[in-house]
Amino acid sequence: MTKIKMIATDVDGTFLNQQRQYDHDRFAQQLQRLQAADIRFVVASGNHLGHLHQVFAPTPAVQTFVAENGSLIVDHGQTLFQTTIPLPVVREVVAAILADDTIRPQVLRLSGQHGTYINRADHSNDPASQAYYFNNVVLVDDLTAVDDTIYKINGEWPNQTIQSLAAKLNAKFPHQIHAAASGFGSIDIIAPHMNKAIGVTQLAQAWNIAPSEIAAFGDNDNDLEMLRHVGFGVAMCNGTDTVKQVANLITPTDNDHDGVLNVIDAILDQKV
Repeated sequence: MTKIKMIATDVDGTFLNQQRQYDHDRFAQQLQRLQAADIRFVVASGNHLGHLHQVFAPTPAVQTFVAENGSLIVDHGQTLFQTTIPLPVVREVVAAILADDTIRPQVLRLSGQHGTYINRADHSNDPASQAYYFNNVVLVDDLTAVDDTIYKINGEWPNQTIQSLAAKLNAKFPHQIHAAASGFGSIDIIAPHMNKAIGVTQLAQAWNIAPSEIAAFGDNDNDLEMLRHVGFGVAMCNGTDTVKQVANLITPTDNDHDGVLNVIDAILDQKV
């Protein structure tokens, strides 16, 4: 296998266990080994940047984030790239989703530069989840009136098959958005032709790293392009069948049993 120079990982269902934790001490030791081996570590997530900072606060050596499914790339506090959804498109998509009972979600959010915007009436639908994932909530009376730089529209449809619903959204708004299932009944809607693979590639190019020199971990459909694009795509054994089909390796252990950390050790020990 080509020498790995960059490792990118999804967070929920991949790097974190079901208790939303990871082995801080073991990972901190791995980060030291990765640095010594000149291997960059990157977080590639659909989550917003503030939440990712909280997740990785116990291991402050993690400083590179491909957030919002590739739409915002930040390295050591510096924004390197950002791809936004034009406000007229945001407003058109939001209005259409909210007006159609067949695609209206339980909760709809806008992830922006200055906050995560949620309709005041929807805020009580899932306060516990929102308190964990969103530390920058701004309550509004009308999502179509939000005036901010928007990276992502996110909705939750917990009782539906979200893969088919994501396909329906893409068909409804061709060339305007890219919708992908992100797990737990959630769909992320970002700019067209944007995904984690694009974000990771932009970052790798800035570091003169080829796709063949990247290993990436994921568990859900918003990881598909990333795993397909890199030289060593790793699907979680607890991941979706669609992700497993495009992977070079399926982790021997799941996210509750250090699946990512175990494979990182194998990469460092040159056993994969």
